[in-house]
Formats: sequence, structure tokens, C-alpha cells
Amino acid sequence: MREEQLLSVGIDIGTSTTQCVFSLLTLSNTASSFSVPRIRITDKKVLYRAPTVLTPLLSGDTIDATTLEGMIRRDYEAVGISPADIRLGAVIITGETARKANAKAVTQALSALAGDFVVATAGPSLESILAGRGSGAAEASEKGRRVLNLDIGGGTTNMALFAGGNPIADGCLDLGGRLLRFQPDRETVLSFSPAMERVAQDVGIVLRVGEKLSHEAQDRLAERMAQVLEEAAGLRERTALHDALTVEHALPADIKADLFTFSGGVADCVYGLSQNSADFCDLGEALGRAVARSRFFAEQRVIRPAETSHATVIGAGAYSVAVSGSTIQYRGMRLPLASLPVGNVSFISEADIARLGDAIRDQYRIFDGECALYMQGIPAPSWAAVSAAAREIAQAMLPYEPKVLILREDMAKALGQALSREWPEGTAFLCLDGIELMYGDTVDIGAPLGGGRVVPVIVKTFAFSQDAGRE
Repeated sequence: MREEQLLSVGIDIGTSTTQCVFSLLTLSNTASSFSVPRIRITDKKVLYRAPTVLTPLLSGDTIDATTLEGMIRRDYEAVGISPADIRLGAVIITGETARKANAKAVTQALSALAGDFVVATAGPSLESILAGRGSGAAEASEKGRRVLNLDIGGGTTNMALFAGGNPIADGCLDLGGRLLRFQPDRETVLSFSPAMERVAQDVGIVLRVGEKLSHEAQDRLAERMAQVLEEAAGLRERTALHDALTVEHALPADIKADLFTFSGGVADCVYGLSQNSADFCDLGEALGRAVARSRFFAEQRVIRPAETSHATVIGAGAYSVAVSGSTIQYRGMRLPLASLPVGNVSFISEADIARLGDAIRDQYRIFDGECALYMQGIPAPSWAAVSAAAREIAQAMLPYEPKVLILREDMAKALGQALSREWPEGTAFLCLDGIELMYGDTVDIGAPLGGGRVVPVIVKTFAFSQDAGRE
């Protein structure tokens, strides 16, 4: 195969809205005629962006799966594509919606709409990183600048700091445009969340369902929310409200970013791109205006990313087939393994060895204890370095299953042998190399080929935007 085109779909079920995007992906063999094939996504064209719709709920904690499936099926009909035509895709459930009682069941049910899907209920850390890659913030950071992406949705703001194309910190706030909802008159309060009530109390505003809230009061609430974002980004001293709104963990207190980007549904209001923000009858439009007046823009360090509201799933999922290097090491591992998310651990020099344990545990935290670990590795490492790395890796990975370690550099055999000495006899593990991955990938690992010398790996990767942000 030299080139193949595949239809892809991305579905993002968010706190406020559900989005569906259809794309045409071109897969090409980039290797020479006499080399092992290297399949890569070489082109991506968005065919149809379905209208953004409100995420349907049966109650405050239950998604209306039947209505949601019907809405998505209508998107298929509108573009003239059958679910059977889709080869690849991603169903991602994010924000407050990821906390709904039936969130996981909904994603699994919707995945049946097409072929092989990447299906994920994205927690705050993973959503922050995916949004930053999808917006183009990660790529913008490859130019030697630290870029902080703030993905402001309906229920949460997910933040990720990137340097050299990689995420180095993340955090989440209970702060979004749909935490306060209005009736169609845009003044009568329909509902509000506990987080929104905290913001209101901080500025001396009383919220009551059924009572009117002036636009001046709405702007005061939005202004305070924008200040909390400034606090999170290191542009203002942090207050008790910031701490109260933190979900799981905050960005480092000493965070320093060179540039800022905004994505998520509210981002269109930040950049003045939204055409129908008032239709949602929430605080999103006011919040966007407040951010546009904030210190982020006053300091002239904001760039507009390539993608805003569709950052998380645009381009959906795509396959890249790879073959491991010939120096793999495995013991007792039952193969194949399907749909393992990939955590990324920095290991590019001997200086990283002392930090491997903490970095590995952090990845397991992000992926709820189940993932493959990807490391670049060291070219031609000494045996002392391999042994030291194995001790750190073995201790951190010991409580988790399956134990899968993937490296780019040719060191899987030596590292695998060292790991086998560190773990109890009979511990199942797989250590392979010659594979290059990126954060957010999901891998399927097949049974060994060539007398057990190589392993086929199917990489389901998010087709993130390739356009960096622009000033």
C-alpha cells in the first residue's frame, strides 16, 4: 500500500454541547520500497462539521443516551455517510458530562455507530492534554516557548502547559460557561451549580432560581471567573476561591508561561468568533468577553490557536501501523492486547533516571491505573544506566497490570532483561522498542511474529491539527 483514504468521525460529548466532525484521512507508506513499511497520516480534510447541539440529559446526573444517539445518526444522514462507511473515529466524553452516572455506558454504546473507535471518558488531566494538542498549543511550544492552553467548556476549564511539544503540567478548575443557565429571556435564572454559587458568594451576589439577574451582575460574575483563570495562570495572586474551584489538582503555584491559547466552547466568545453564543442561554458569552478584557490579553501574550471549540476530537482517531524493533523482551504476557492508552514518560538521558518513578506513577494516575508507558530511551546506554533505570521502573510499575513498556530507542532487550531480575519470578511484562508514539495514542499489540522477534503494533492516534497558533 502506498496510499489509502479513510473516512473518520469524531464525537465529543461535553458538558454543554455535543459535537460531531467527519474527516477524510490519507494514510501513506512513507518508507522506501526496500524498507519495512511506515504508515502515517499524511493529510487530513474536514468534510463536515455538524451543528453543535446541547447535550441531552434525562436528569441532572444521567445522559439521555437514546436522544443522543438519534442526534448523531441525523448527523450521519446530513452528510450522506453510513456508519458502515466509517473506518476510524473517536468518542470522547468530557467535562462535567464525564461525571454523569451512565457516562461510560454511553460512550461504549455510541462506539457501535462505526468501526474501530477510540473510546474514552476523559478525566481532567487527559482532557487538558488532548485539548492542548488539538488546539495547536503543543506544536506552538516546539519553537522554544512555554505555551499554556486553557480549554474553557461548559462545566470545567482544563489547562495544560507545554514545552518542546510535550505536556509538563496540567490542572483543572470547576469553572465554565454553563454553570449558570438562564431562561430564554437571558435574565431569569434557570439553574446554577455549587461552584457558581461559590463565585456569586465571593462577589456578594445572591442567586435564586426563578429570579432575574441583571446583565451588570452577570458581568461581575464573569469578571471574577476570569480573575480566577488569571490566578491559575500565575498572572494574579491566588485566592481561596481558586483553591475551592480546583478539581483534583491545580497548576503549579510557580507556573510561568510565555504564551497563552484558549480552546473549548467559550474560546469562540473569547476571540469574538461565536455566531450563536446567546442561543445557549448561559454565562459563556459574558465569560468570553471578560477573558478578552483580562490580563491575558493586556500583556499581549495570547495567540489564537488553529482549533477552538473542536480542539479535543477534530480529525477523530486514525490508525498508524508499526512494527517493533527486533530486540523485544517479554515474559508470560497474553497477547494480543487491545486499546491500551499510552502514557508518556520523559527518559532521554541518564539525568532522567532519578525522576522515572514519580513520572510513571503520575501517568498511571492520569489513566486510572491502566496504560502502556512510552519512553524515548537513551541511544547506546551503559549497563549501569540500564540497571538503574530498571530499578526505578520496576518499583513504580509493580502494582499495575498489564506491564507494557514501549521505547523508541533500541534498548528493549537490555532493559527487559534488567526488569526481569527486578520483578518477582513469573511477573508478566512486555518491553518493546522501535515505535514512536505521541500523548493520547491508544495501541493494539498483536502476537509476536518472525519467530518472536518482532511485534505488530496498531497505533490509534488522534489526528490533531498540524497548524500552529498564529499571532
